[in-house]
Amino acid sequence: MLVVGLGSVGSLLVYALNRAGIVPVVVGRSTPKSLRLRVRDSGSVGLSCKVVSWSEVSGGWDFVLVATKAYDALEVAEKLAGMEFGLAVFVQNGLGVLEHAEGVWGRGRVAQLVLNHGVYYSDELGEFVWVGGGRSYLGMRGPPARELYELANSLGMLDVTVVDDVEPYRWLKLAVNASINPITAVLRVPNGYLVRVPELTSLVRRVASEVAEVARRAGISLPADPGEEALEVARRTAGNISSMLADLRSCRRTEVDFINGAVVELGRRLGVSTPYNEALYILVKSLELVCSGGV
Repeated sequence: MLVVGLGSVGSLLVYALNRAGIVPVVVGRSTPKSLRLRVRDSGSVGLSCKVVSWSEVSGGWDFVLVATKAYDALEVAEKLAGMEFGLAVFVQNGLGVLEHAEGVWGRGRVAQLVLNHGVYYSDELGEFVWVGGGRSYLGMRGPPARELYELANSLGMLDVTVVDDVEPYRWLKLAVNASINPITAVLRVPNGYLVRVPELTSLVRRVASEVAEVARRAGISLPADPGEEALEVARRTAGNISSMLADLRSCRRTEVDFINGAVVELGRRLGVSTPYNEALYILVKSLELVCSGGV
């Protein structure tokens, strides 16, 4: 098993694989930010993996789990093109990465893990923190390969279910991310703040509703009400620092182009107005620019 990326999501995947008796090889920094994950019921837990550089990676993997940021995953897809592997499974937020990978290899070798768990890096603790989550979904844009059931079993502690078509679940997660991430990033608050302030609860529903309308116009029926799903995720991960907020805190590029930006772009093509998503997109991009010293 090869995992690409040892950030928050990659660390959680390594922990889940360790729990299944698997010690994966990880492509990451020569000196990882941390090899520890704080788990609510178990305290701080060490992660077992072999960290290598890209120059040390060859083919022959049954699964490659890509847990990098969305913009880095596009480059990873190109790097993997020359290697032999069974299935590449992408764990990114938003739209664009899965589509790009399918263009490189075709739909039969690419899957998506819609991971519904909150995990972030704590500067104070010097380790990653998993705050929990709910059912996650694994699949392809079409009938799933039988090998995915094996992977779901290996990630069993994350409550992973294989689905016949991952697209509705991917869009539901997009609505959740588009609602929670930019608002918490702009306000610099943890997820739970959104369910404690009535005005923000209303904003979450409006942002999610725009995503649902774009999905409907694209012919995708969401498996649950996106606004209520976003608020439930905010409740379950109340102490979580969204990845977008973590990125802005560290002056890193965010994934807003793949989340709210993608909603706005597709909405324009389909004739759907998305003013709330567009406003959040502009605010986050402006904060990126301020952080980089561009203004």
